[in-house]
Amino acid sequence: SVCTYSTVKIGKTAVLCNGRGNTMERPVETLEGWYCEHLIWKMDWQLIRKMNQNTRASIMDAYRMINKTLNEEEPDQGSHYWFRVNGFKGDLGLMVLRPQLTDLTAVEALIAKSALGTILQPSRSFVSVTEVGTYTGKPKTDRGWGYVNAHLKPQLPTMNYICFYPMNKRRWPGANWYELSYDERQKEMHEHGTIGRRYAGKIKQYITGAIGFDDEEWGVTLFADDPIEIKKLITEMRYAAASAVYGDFPYFIIGTKITENDWPMLLSVNEGGAE
Repeated sequence: SVCTYSTVKIGKTAVLCNGRGNTMERPVETLEGWYCEHLIWKMDWQLIRKMNQNTRASIMDAYRMINKTLNEEEPDQGSHYWFRVNGFKGDLGLMVLRPQLTDLTAVEALIAKSALGTILQPSRSFVSVTEVGTYTGKPKTDRGWGYVNAHLKPQLPTMNYICFYPMNKRRWPGANWYELSYDERQKEMHEHGTIGRRYAGKIKQYITGAIGFDDEEWGVTLFADDPIEIKKLITEMRYAAASAVYGDFPYFIIGTKITENDWPMLLSVNEGGAE
């Protein structure tokens, strides 16, 4: 749909109207859950090369302490996922969910003040909150609410690959998401959701809202055991109008899950992980 808008006066009040002469449409109601942060660091490889065995051991101990602290608060009070970043956007990533925004600040400080923090250089961050829209209405059954709650307060999957990207809705002349009627937006989101449901069992998707929290409007996080499925899903969604006409995607980050067993290799500067 091509939309135009104008300002009309109702008495002494100026009101923004869309091209159909109606006052601007209402936003969709959203349900919010846990606060979310995606943290991306670059690792100081020059410093790592100079470290002796004792220093490496202290960094491993710091990682174990951080992970122990995070795990003790979960699953009732959040979830987290460490990953190795592919490409030059960073080296190490962490997605963390917590009930309060201040909890995320505490996690940042815990890492920064530890021995692990000495080898990490902040590269990117994204602050948001888990979100479920209600274009299809609020759930009417316990099963429906179970699905919603699993996205508002999720236990992040243990799948091997993660893809994160921020997203905005365009405000271009003739392609302004915020000028569409509620019904039009509902239709576009239904099409988008239909595509996503075809990947059920292959991909886990979480939407987080960032309006007022960060530079972009939403964050999308995908988990899969096959990264090609992530590529296929995003490609297919690009042809839906909600993305093709109205979507803007500033950058993508792809990464691989890491566990405690992967850290000796990660901290090694020699081929094959040998010291």
